[in-house]
Amino acid sequence: MSDFPRLCAAAHLLPSDPDVPLGDADLVRLICSDCPFYKEGEDEELECGAFMLLRHLLRKKTVTVQAILDAVRDGESAEGSSPSRGEG
Repeated sequence: MSDFPRLCAAAHLLPSDPDVPLGDADLVRLICSDCPFYKEGEDEELECGAFMLLRHLLRKKTVTVQAILDAVRDGESAEGSSPSRGEG
């Protein structure tokens, strides 16, 4: 089971095309939905460091929604078995 069940359940609602800009609701769904500190409707104007960092990386296209989803899903079955850089 994933450590991010809400993200995995909502994945189909997120744009997979990296050229589609992410709205605030998409970012919250992606970044905050599984956070134990996030309470929907409460202090939503506050942003934690993880939110700010991931938003920046997504907007700069350093990381994509699909890469995050792949990493979360891969972590379910392949934890600790990622290939080293340069292989392949």
